[in-house]
Amino acid sequence: MSNEIYKEIASDYIRNLLRGDLILIVTATDTETSELHKALLPLQKEEKILKLFEGAYTYYFGVFGKYRICHVQCSMGSISRSSSITTISSALLFLKSRVVVMIGIAFGVNEEKQQIGDVLISESIIPYNSKRVGEKATVQRGIEAPSSQVLLSRFKAAIITWEYFLSDDVLASLIPTRILSGEELVDNKRHRNKLVKENPDSKGGEMEGAGLYSACDGRADWILIKGICDFADGAKGVEKEKRQRKAMGSAINACMEVFSSPGSFQYFNIEIEQIVANSSGDNKKASETLFDLYDGGKEKYYVERDNDLLFNQKLSQYGVWVWGPSGCGKSNLILRNLQQKHPTFIQVNLAYCGEVNVDEYFNELVYELSSRTEKTSNWQNPKDFKDCIKTLLALFSKHYKDKKLIIFIEEIPISNDQTYKEFTERFFSLLIMKGLISGLDQIKFVLSSINDPKIDIAGHQQKIHQQLSFIEFDYWILPDSNKLIDLIEENLAIRLETSLRTELISKSMGSPRFIKKFFRSVVALNRFDSDSLSKILIETERELNY
Repeated sequence: MSNEIYKEIASDYIRNLLRGDLILIVTATDTETSELHKALLPLQKEEKILKLFEGAYTYYFGVFGKYRICHVQCSMGSISRSSSITTISSALLFLKSRVVVMIGIAFGVNEEKQQIGDVLISESIIPYNSKRVGEKATVQRGIEAPSSQVLLSRFKAAIITWEYFLSDDVLASLIPTRILSGEELVDNKRHRNKLVKENPDSKGGEMEGAGLYSACDGRADWILIKGICDFADGAKGVEKEKRQRKAMGSAINACMEVFSSPGSFQYFNIEIEQIVANSSGDNKKASETLFDLYDGGKEKYYVERDNDLLFNQKLSQYGVWVWGPSGCGKSNLILRNLQQKHPTFIQVNLAYCGEVNVDEYFNELVYELSSRTEKTSNWQNPKDFKDCIKTLLALFSKHYKDKKLIIFIEEIPISNDQTYKEFTERFFSLLIMKGLISGLDQIKFVLSSINDPKIDIAGHQQKIHQQLSFIEFDYWILPDSNKLIDLIEENLAIRLETSLRTELISKSMGSPRFIKKFFRSVVALNRFDSDSLSKILIETERELNY
């Protein structure tokens, strides 16, 4: 990191901060430290991150999320001279911190069920190097240490709310688990599997956790949060830096979810950094201007584009399937135009189904339609897809013959290519069969997805083009992004410098989700100096994996 972001100080300068309410954050590598510092903001009334040389260690003071923190880096491992146990012990003596969070990278143990960027939450630490090796058996002698129950509860709660995209349609997972910790840099699949066989409940391992709990035992609550960067399978050196930064970015973002809540550390009497809040009216205005989900009250904050006209033109003749990358505004465009021109449409959200078999998606469609039309929850699951089609066509014929109906199936939550192909082929079959029944021609479907559905049109399903038009959406063009920023600046009375505005547009790559996320963070932190805005832009880029 450039020295331009730091202000070097003497210990007297931060004497007022050494009251035990600084949260200590620990990393173990230069990559981990570099990525963490990108997410830090200066303390109130400071323009830079504070940097202090104290004894053998270097401490950094700033704001992470909503909390004052001190960061220190140890060396890899738990027992060497500058390892986690000695570094954390010295830091606790100096800072008197009551909470310690170690953030970093770890190895996973299952390439099929885990992915680079998934985040491990320590339920406990298992020190696997302490053992008795006999002729017939190896007996683990290290004492397993449980993480702070309060901190574990806070991070488990984040599982429900945290959303971090590793790619356009792949979300990272938060994985509470017993974490292996040892002095070995494990990069051998056979050895990894041996460790897992001895500790089958563990989902990953690393090198500093044993020192973390030893240093904190009886002195501070602690937890370890680490992103998976490899699988200890002999390929640790392949795209090493890229994978480590991806894993660290994911871990930092998961921590930010907890550190952004005003109540996360109330148990320890740790208060948030005092930031001058906007008035409630301004907060309401910001919420409306930066809306996630369109409704009629948000119309004046909506940027109409050429795609709105195209969508309405197509829908006047056919059903419409909109597809394109996540974050390009598909759902809000559809909702806005349906609400304005077809207010009685039926919306079906398949996200509640998660990743299930294809029949469940169509069963959900039956449930939504029958609950709207039959006014009863007493319905039977169709026996199979054929029965499902019969039920849907019967409902259409009974309630909507010669009537207009639009069914909006919001972004289809299928990432598996084969499952997606099966869904589209079955859906096309439903439409073709509907087209054979008299009086149902005014029933139209509107769908949205990330994947291109046209590639799954079978040869015998070409008639689908008589009922459905396909529109590809991309990220916004430059004039539309500028219109959105103009609208936000006008309503929130924020003015970006030309250079920052250009950088924001460049990094957003035309995603309205990115632009709104950036402004939400600006409003939440109430920081408008150039250094803070640049930091917020970097963190937005990290959070949305751009």
